[in-house]
This record gives sequence, C-alpha cells and structure tokens, in this order.
Amino acid sequence: MQATAARFDRVEAYTRLQHYSASDDRFGLKAEMVARIHYDHATGKTFEIVSRGGSPLIQSRVFDALLQEEVETSKLLAQDGSLLTTHSYSFRLIGQDVIAGRPCYLLELNPLRKDKHLIRGRAWVDKESFGIVHIEGSPAESLSFWIGKPVIIQDFERLSGFWFAAHRHSVINGLLTGRSALTVEYSDYDIRLKPPEAPLEPKRE
Repeated sequence: MQATAARFDRVEAYTRLQHYSASDDRFGLKAEMVARIHYDHATGKTFEIVSRGGSPLIQSRVFDALLQEEVETSKLLAQDGSLLTTHSYSFRLIGQDVIAGRPCYLLELNPLRKDKHLIRGRAWVDKESFGIVHIEGSPAESLSFWIGKPVIIQDFERLSGFWFAAHRHSVINGLLTGRSALTVEYSDYDIRLKPPEAPLEPKRE
C-alpha cells in the first residue's frame, strides 16, 4: 500500500497507447481499436481514439464501454489512487515465486465486498520495490447474468521507478456469447513525475 501511495503521489501525469483486440467464437466477430489515454493526477483520465476497425458491436459494447469505465473509475480514485487497500481487500501471504525474472511475494486477494472493479485471485508483489508485477483472478461480482466472471491475467512493467500496466488478457465463457477473448496492450508511455520534496532543514537558533 505504501508503494502504491508513493506512485500516486509522484506521478503527476502520463500518456500511453492502449491497443485493444477482441474476438467472439460463437458469432465469428473480431475488432481492434487503438486509443491514447491522458492521465492527470488531479482530474483522472481522458482519451482519444487513434484508430478502430472490425465489428461495430464489439466497438460499442466492449471497447467504448471499457474506455468509459476506465475514465469514470479514475475520477473516483482521484483522491486515493488505488483500490488496493485494506478497505477493499484482505490479503494473505501464500508463498514466494519468480515471475518475469523478478523474485516476488505471492498474495491471495480476497475482496471485502461484491464489486466488479475488485479481483478475487492472486497477486505477485516484487520483493525489492513492493510493486504489483502480475495479477490473476476474476471480478468479485459478475459483469452480467449472461457474461458472468471473466478470467483476467494482467502484467505490469517498471517505468521511471514505478509499475505500470503492460498487458491484460481476459477470457469470458458466457451463456449468451460463448467464448470471447479480449487483449489490451499498453505502450508508448510518456510519464511526468513530480519533483521529489526537498528535506526540511533544521531550524537555527
């Protein structure tokens, strides 16, 4: 939590590209979209669409909905910066592992409430920086009766001393849609950090 708070305090703004690709096996639908995300510490996220193609249904029902959800969530978290707190989760250390060449603590994530933004699963926490390197799990609440709970795998990379999203893959086996897959690749980061606070000088008598 301290590492997450430090990231929130130091990162003033960033931009990045998000490349979405999705497919639906039952209806044979495919789509892709590239969006540029703009994050500001004080106001949250905004976005602009760079390109899109493929199924209009996936574009509107999946990609546009995910972007809007990301923007709205960022504005709600403008004061806290993260849902990864003891107000949202109970954590349990269940082991140690190495992932992407990084020695990690393996934590079990147990959401304290039903919330589609919270993940029930496991998190790999870097032993050196205490940043999140990898997450696997499912939402604590179903996205809908027909969709259910997708399996989500997310990877992070260390940039400018902090961990940022690098790759996200979700698979849904819904009653209506059958098997659907969604991948988001995060790239082209441009990060602006706040200058570190200068240490207080001792008072002179």
